[in-house]
Amino acid sequence: MDTPRRFKNFAALPALFWGFAKIVALTPGGGLVMIPVIEDYFVRKKKILSADELAEMVALAQSTPGIIAANCAVYTGSKVAGFPGALAAVLGAITPSFLFILAIAIFFPDLNPKNGLIVAIFTGVRCAVSALIILTAVNMAKKSAKTISGALVTFLVAIYLIAGGNPAYAIIFCALLGVATPLFREVKK
Repeated sequence: MDTPRRFKNFAALPALFWGFAKIVALTPGGGLVMIPVIEDYFVRKKKILSADELAEMVALAQSTPGIIAANCAVYTGSKVAGFPGALAAVLGAITPSFLFILAIAIFFPDLNPKNGLIVAIFTGVRCAVSALIILTAVNMAKKSAKTISGALVTFLVAIYLIAGGNPAYAIIFCALLGVATPLFREVKK
């Protein structure tokens, strides 16, 4: 009898917890900033996800309600070890933020957001976050544009968003297009 997946990879639970804990702790700025780090850790180093699964994970994490880091953790953890894996990964994803906020509340109750040092730190972090978001966008565009139709849709949606279009409409349009494409191919046969 084959052992269920959730018990086969029970040993992966600490790796999921600590992997997401490290990623979240070292990537200020949240969701999209984490994607290149998640790719490096879970695709290249640990080989838990493929590049296509990463792209799918990002699309799902972006389009479902909730924190992107937690959504990515649920996807990765459940893929590796079912529900226990999802739980371990989510706990890893939320623990650093909880501890940082707790430390700020305890040790810096009178933190002045107009302090020159604080402003300088956040200015530097904002530059790094912007670069990581651009890197994520470029990498996702490369993965989406593997075909001529994919490249065309990616280009048109990018133009739409740069022109100030509503991201929700872009997501809905592309989801409908994704559903319609295989149906159109079947009718065409």
